[in-house]
Amino acid sequence: MDVIIKSQKDYSKLFYQVLNETEKREVNLYLYLTFLHPMDVVVLAEFIIYSLKKGIEVTLTVNNSEVKKYLSAIGLLEFCSKNYQEPSEIIEIPSFTAMPLRRVNRETMVYYIQRTQDYFQAFCPGKDLGMLNITISELVNNVYDHSESPIDSYVFSQFYPNLNKIKIAVSDLGNGIPRTVNRFFQGKGFDLLSQVDAVKWALRLNSTTKSMPHNAGRGLDTINSFVYANNGEWSLFTDQIQMISKNGKPRFAKNSIDYFVGTVIEISIDINNLESLESQDFLDWEF
Repeated sequence: MDVIIKSQKDYSKLFYQVLNETEKREVNLYLYLTFLHPMDVVVLAEFIIYSLKKGIEVTLTVNNSEVKKYLSAIGLLEFCSKNYQEPSEIIEIPSFTAMPLRRVNRETMVYYIQRTQDYFQAFCPGKDLGMLNITISELVNNVYDHSESPIDSYVFSQFYPNLNKIKIAVSDLGNGIPRTVNRFFQGKGFDLLSQVDAVKWALRLNSTTKSMPHNAGRGLDTINSFVYANNGEWSLFTDQIQMISKNGKPRFAKNSIDYFVGTVIEISIDINNLESLESQDFLDWEF
């Protein structure tokens, strides 16, 4: 089966395959995008891994030579191999000022976050990147607390020198936020919410469908608060909803990708607006 990807809307073809079990044992992806955002990278990765787990062979053909070089460098092309095994060590990609695409869970995210923070710190001298830790942790924890994803979460992050921004995307193929919220409401005997209202409810502080010590009622509120304080922006794709939030003001629209499964969140962090590091070198003190 051939699948042609020329825009983000064409990802609906991939999600349709996820929702509808197919007897096809081979999928040929033809990628014609000339630029990929972190969101694009994680969507392609989760489809490839999900298909391979189902015994479906995936071939990815990239039309643009620069995009092919990029996808090879960050590790996406390797994901198409049936025998692919992720390296245990995470090594940054200086040619694209990026961290390699990675599958993360609660056991591996601490190492990923630390390596990412250490690498990006070189581009942000004197800036506090501590919120990177909290943001990625919240995203990954939400996958395991709420989504019941059949595969691990995927994360990709990159620094864009011309923009002086760090962009991070995290994805899963589990239950989307509206579905998770309404299943929780149904269990409590509450009236069900519209897709937009369900996401708005999840964005409120202390709104949670489960009480977890590490992020009870915080998840999306923590992310929104940080992005607002940073004057950055973030976008969310989940079920039938697409949200873009800038300056703390979320705007909702119908998801441009049909048959969407799971959740993808992409965050843009403006380096200029990060807080300065406050440190004291106690080793220089004389007693």
